Amino acid sequence: MNKQQKAAIEYYDKFSRVYDWLSPEWYYHNARIYAIEQLALKSGDTVLNLPCGTGQNFTYFQIYLNETGLIIGVDLSEGMLEKAKTKIAENDWNNIKIIREDATQINQEWVANHFGDSVKVAAILCDLGLSGFPNWEQIIDNMLELLEPNGRLVIMDWYLPEPSLRGKLIKWVGKGEVDRPVYQYLKSKVGKFTVNTSFNRGGVFVATGIKP
Repeated sequence: MNKQQKAAIEYYDKFSRVYDWLSPEWYYHNARIYAIEQLALKSGDTVLNLPCGTGQNFTYFQIYLNETGLIIGVDLSEGMLEKAKTKIAENDWNNIKIIREDATQINQEWVANHFGDSVKVAAILCDLGLSGFPNWEQIIDNMLELLEPNGRLVIMDWYLPEPSLRGKLIKWVGKGEVDRPVYQYLKSKVGKFTVNTSFNRGGVFVATGIKP
């Protein structure tokens, strides 16, 4: 882990205390609803949320899972995970497992080691993370590898390719890059691909790739 990544973790450990206030659920509500619809979840499915942050997606997942199946939440910030644990306890959810882990380490072997060979990942949501992760191309490759056939990888993130004050602000708050060609890379890796770039005044996209 390099100094930049360590600094980002320390930042998010502190940011977690006010994250749900400064990045409230309503701000990404429309994009999040659309993104989770694209996962096509059904009862009994296993879904991976990377990074899971404070667990803002959990309520949306449960609408489709009906508190069945398995939600795997992964994040590197202990502070963010503590907030997620609080949400789990308050709602008495029993189908969520959260783990502190580096995103680059998540692959088929990792899932098998933690949950057994019988667990098949039907869908993955990477929201507001790939703009900040190092080696983000490798992470996308790993996510596609561990999906079961016809599984869905959905990415929700910022994309502001032209320099702007808005882009600088988002980068300062989120400590990530806002001009990475994330959804373009996903498109090059899958046969079936869609993208919606209409959210948050055109700054946020939701891209869906289906594994062959």
